[in-house]
Amino acid sequence: MGNRVPRTSSQQDWPAIRNQSLDVIHREGRDELHKIKAVGNLRISARFLSGVDFEPAVLRRRLRGALHDTQLADGTPLDAVVTFDIDNLGSKLLLQAWWLVEHQQWDEAADALRLAHQLTYCELPVIVTQQDLEKHRSKQAYLAEPRVVALWKMVGRYVDFGGERGRFELFDHGNGDLRAVKDEPEHRLNLTPLPPAHPYHTHTSPHNPPVRHHIAGYNDDSGWYGWYTGGRVITDASFSSFLMSTILLRTYPDMQNTEKFIDRDARGGVLAGLLDQSVHQPVEGTTAAMAFTIANYAPHKYLLLTPFDHPFIASIDIDDSGNGQVCVAVYTTEPLAAGVSADAPFKQRFPRTTAMARSVLGPMTIAPIVFDGEDPNEDDNGDGQDDDGNSDEDMGGDSDDGERNGGDEEEATAGDGGGGNDGHDDI
Repeated sequence: MGNRVPRTSSQQDWPAIRNQSLDVIHREGRDELHKIKAVGNLRISARFLSGVDFEPAVLRRRLRGALHDTQLADGTPLDAVVTFDIDNLGSKLLLQAWWLVEHQQWDEAADALRLAHQLTYCELPVIVTQQDLEKHRSKQAYLAEPRVVALWKMVGRYVDFGGERGRFELFDHGNGDLRAVKDEPEHRLNLTPLPPAHPYHTHTSPHNPPVRHHIAGYNDDSGWYGWYTGGRVITDASFSSFLMSTILLRTYPDMQNTEKFIDRDARGGVLAGLLDQSVHQPVEGTTAAMAFTIANYAPHKYLLLTPFDHPFIASIDIDDSGNGQVCVAVYTTEPLAAGVSADAPFKQRFPRTTAMARSVLGPMTIAPIVFDGEDPNEDDNGDGQDDDGNSDEDMGGDSDDGERNGGDEEEATAGDGGGGNDGHDDI
């Protein structure tokens, strides 16, 4: 009678600091922290920390350390791509920034920023400010959105397409009215779930969901490039695919390319496998994968071959025409090889791009068809090339991706509501 009934630590409420639940306990120095799994039965005695008020200097040291220690998938430190305006943030925002660094995955947003930097659209590292952090009213508001979308809200405005083309900013009007690049209804993004019949439905990620929109590009006779939103709905397989594809739009008209039409299931179904593979699953030999459909028609897959620190950009574009045929195109900004004629075969003019593309397409399967002129209906024609050693579909300098770019504005608005090959499908 009168004895106190013991309570285990698991029955105790977690302490909170500034309404944030505690999930680490510090040791030795105030900015050196144990993970909670390491403290075990000390949990109950750590409740006093709910009254601890970490000094801003401690939080700044902790944040700088976390930024440098956090690595992207390829081993790049996060602070090489994204950092924060650390010296000008108060304690509350420093805690918010620290949580974003240690508890969120930045790879997709960081890759889009690195691609934008490669194309001179932004400087790295991007410095996230108080204004950017306040795009989310609370941690709960941040968590209510897909992770990649929520992160891009804070960093997208640093990608500057130049002049009237604007910045890759997201504008949130609430109630699902999210817009990109320009704060106009025509630039609205649709993040609602895809119908079960859509080819991307089974590959949907809640953190990086598909997006439907009408944002395409065109370039006129003067070479000016702009946005066109009057075409068919484009469905990107993921939000990161939308980011990367949109950033690349302006580059395609300046790229050299070669292409070939091949049966979808030719030579063991290599192309079918690449088209059907989830955009969230890495393709060996590539840096990033993008996928989209236009007006719910057959899928398209873009495979970025070059690393983000490469001196040029190269990609493989695989477009399913829907009739059993696939157009395989290789694009590059690689400089013309020294001493090689401008009308030489693609593989001689751009040997580094060709080598990268061969390993992805299969050096003994699809690559000989694209680069060496092999008959796609035969296993091997013996010498690995046609009579002139060139692919009969080499497009030279006349680059047109046939999807996301419309060539010129008049073409982009002509016929079938096609958006001038807008590179995406109807929303």
